[in-house]
Amino acid sequence: MYVCPDCKTALEDLHCSVCQSRFSSVDEIPILLSKRPEFQQAREIAATYDSLYKGGSNVWEAMGRTTDEFRKYFTTLLNQFPCRSFLEIGCGEGGLLAVVNAEEKAAVDLSTEAIKIARCKTQGRFSVALAEALPFDADQFDLILSVGVMEHFVDEQRAFQEIKRVLKPGGHFVSLIHVRLTFLDRVALKIPDFFFPRPRPIRFARWLGTKLSAQPEETSANSIHQPIQRIYTTRSGKSCFERHGFRVTDVLHTRKCPDLPLRDIHVVIYVGRKDQG
Repeated sequence: MYVCPDCKTALEDLHCSVCQSRFSSVDEIPILLSKRPEFQQAREIAATYDSLYKGGSNVWEAMGRTTDEFRKYFTTLLNQFPCRSFLEIGCGEGGLLAVVNAEEKAAVDLSTEAIKIARCKTQGRFSVALAEALPFDADQFDLILSVGVMEHFVDEQRAFQEIKRVLKPGGHFVSLIHVRLTFLDRVALKIPDFFFPRPRPIRFARWLGTKLSAQPEETSANSIHQPIQRIYTTRSGKSCFERHGFRVTDVLHTRKCPDLPLRDIHVVIYVGRKDQG
């Protein structure tokens, strides 16, 4: 069912016969965190997320991830892809996992508290694990999802390598992240205000002057502070997928598609495909 997150040997009773690692469980949730020194901070990060989820349910409500409209949209989006086996990285409380159509579901998160809530909503294989050291065999999943996780990878390169490893050829990786808008992004958003229904170039020039001297904006006013914060722009997020061997088939955000049920203009959804061969 699981493999060692480090050497990828099949586990027997949460024991690896090759590297001799023994893994524990909490409330029947396997704790399959890497033993490598570079990932030891994951245990501290896990404690941070446990305290976050202990504070109450619907942790991400303020960011619009728990609304019926958001779940319905994501269900429609994910159902575009043939999916027998599905993995969610950073499943949280399981709101999206519960509505995914797949014969086999698996989910990892760093918080046992989140997983306890998620497994009450849907059946699946749940474990505590890092994206950088996934406890699954290669070529196992048709579709992988992460929502608000990519910005918090401990090691971006290792995480993408692992996601690509466990994804079947032809499979898709869908990731929602919060990005920082570039200066040109912000200008593009304001052009309709200053040029339609009639041009007001002087006001536009004044606004432009204030923005040229302003500090870079935060990614989102509603963002929950988390241990690791990687900063992407819409373009650099796409480049990240491509750099790590995915073909980006779609980039979705309200600046391009105003009707998307995403509360924040900083939210971007990437769809990447692992090509055959």
